Amino acid sequence: MSNQNANFVIDTELRERLVQDIGSLQKENAKLKQDIRNNRNDIEAEKDAFFLELLEVIDTLDNLTTSLENSIEALPESHQRLPRLIGSIQRKLLATLQKRDVYPIVIPEKETVDIKLCRIIDSENSDDLPERSLVKTLKTGYMNGDKVLRSAEVIVAKYPNPKNDV
Repeated sequence: MSNQNANFVIDTELRERLVQDIGSLQKENAKLKQDIRNNRNDIEAEKDAFFLELLEVIDTLDNLTTSLENSIEALPESHQRLPRLIGSIQRKLLATLQKRDVYPIVIPEKETVDIKLCRIIDSENSDDLPERSLVKTLKTGYMNGDKVLRSAEVIVAKYPNPKNDV
């Protein structure tokens, strides 16, 4: 005899308990999925905060290197290798970040900046550059994958105000 056509009879009390249990399991499943999403978001936020802290160290090293390079003659001979050594540490930190998909935002000079990637700090008058094109990067921005981790801080070009000749 074939079992395909067999009908099962469940009493009302058992059926109601099964429906309640299934409902409870569905609610628990939805709650667990939400908990997983929340945990992923928390981990992502912690990772971003850590990357930003490392970027502050990189900025400090960059500032120190620039300062030392500008006053290299004043340093004793034994300290004149410091800018190179500090630069080496900075490159190692950047390589470590790049292994984790963190890259600097590259904005070509004389091209219009993307405000999704940059924060405009100032503007300078310029007749020979397009409006809102990059004049100078004050602080390098960084991406983590497709997400802006830190916006670049830039100075852009603006057309000078026409003078009122009377």
